[in-house]
Amino acid sequence: MSSLWVLPFAYVAFLHRAYGLGEFLWCGGTFLGWCNDHRVWLFKRTTSYIFSFFETIFKLLGHSQLAFVVTAKVADEDVSEKYDRELIEFGVSSPMFDILATLAMLNLFSICGAIKKVIFDSDLDSKVLDQFGLQILLCLVLVTINLHVYQALFFRKDNGRMPSSVTYKSIVFAMLACTLALY
Repeated sequence: MSSLWVLPFAYVAFLHRAYGLGEFLWCGGTFLGWCNDHRVWLFKRTTSYIFSFFETIFKLLGHSQLAFVVTAKVADEDVSEKYDRELIEFGVSSPMFDILATLAMLNLFSICGAIKKVIFDSDLDSKVLDQFGLQILLCLVLVTINLHVYQALFFRKDNGRMPSSVTYKSIVFAMLACTLALY
């Protein structure tokens, strides 16, 4: 981060997001709608790559193609109302939600570990921030993007919350990944 070469990259990334926000607002959207649009884009990209990876592995092993419903296709008045309020519906259990929740928890655990290292290891403070500052910033952005996922995992009490089985699986898988990364 101490290199001056970080400035052109930060400039381009910031202007790209600012231009996209301006264009979204100019076309009649809202700030929350723009955030949800980016959130859904990230969700689609993340889950589609993982699903295609496993589909390819199973195909190479000679198994038939996977057949599952990614999300429910039912829409009722409650779901429509949440859509109008720009809330994301997570009400059913889905392999896609398992992946999203696990990655969100992994990012949350990672940022907590990074903040702990920066605060409590004061002798390595400048070294950690210089070497891993952009990674910490990226992790903070991902945690911010996933705020709706954390809300659905822990705080929402309506029908659109994540099922508790997804919450438990995501915590266990994220802790397992963090434990394996430490050793």
